[in-house]
Amino acid sequence: MQPIMEFKDIKQANQSLREWQHRLFLDDWTIDLRLVKAKEIDGFTGRSYLVFSLQSVVIKIAKPNKDIKSRIVKYCAEETLIHELLHCKYNILEKDNTYESAYLDGRQHQLLEQMAKSLIMAKYNLPFKWFANIKEQ
Repeated sequence: MQPIMEFKDIKQANQSLREWQHRLFLDDWTIDLRLVKAKEIDGFTGRSYLVFSLQSVVIKIAKPNKDIKSRIVKYCAEETLIHELLHCKYNILEKDNTYESAYLDGRQHQLLEQMAKSLIMAKYNLPFKWFANIKEQ
């Protein structure tokens, strides 16, 4: 069995959402999942718009385009969904325009990405190198 690389439709995406929402102990959150064009979220693969105090979030997952599919890290919609859900657990700070804030935001995203990849690796028994999107020459 392999991770979901691209959600074929919103029904499949919501099924995956329910699974990971439960696994991550987010059953008490109100979550609206949307599949969007990458340009709607500035070329990112996913974005979260959350209101922590209300335990609610809108998650937008990009439908992969040529740019996203050609990046050196493999696009995996299921992993992107997990990453965005982890923001509900680890939304530590609000970013401002300071160097320190930018650094902490970047570091937080690195940690969330590692956790999301670890969960995919555990569920599907995959090695870390599976995420590389580099063709051997």
